[in-house]
Amino acid sequence: MRYEVDSYTLEYVEDEDKYYISFRDSVEQDCRIEIDKDIFDTYTNSKKAYIKIKNETSRHLEQSDLTEEDMYKRAFEPVESVEETVIKNIEKEKVNEALKDLTSTQFRRIDLHIVNEITIRDVAKLEKVQKSQIQKSLELGLKKIKKFFEE
Repeated sequence: MRYEVDSYTLEYVEDEDKYYISFRDSVEQDCRIEIDKDIFDTYTNSKKAYIKIKNETSRHLEQSDLTEEDMYKRAFEPVESVEETVIKNIEKEKVNEALKDLTSTQFRRIDLHIVNEITIRDVAKLEKVQKSQIQKSLELGLKKIKKFFEE
């Protein structure tokens, strides 16, 4: 059994039933000293404590990668419950089903005008049609969506 820590190595040699600690001294010479089992156990336990502290510190540092502003925002962000998440997902599915009932032209125009917030005039220019055609198409598309949700 061998434990390596930053500045020393603990070792148990089963054949000899002896415990050792190895390290480099101040003149960079390798040293290996036999130690009692109690000392070995103490060092082993301190190594485990060292690893635990090191892991906790690294987890803390990962979290501190967030800026102060991010942490502030998170503190005031309401946590969404499981029920809210499920309801949102169901609503998204319903909206997607409603959008499937639209023609490709209606879908494209609703996407441009409502989702991407492009004015009706600009949508008409993009599609090289009259503004009234865009308005009529949007009205019909939105009626289809409304009808879908009323059923």
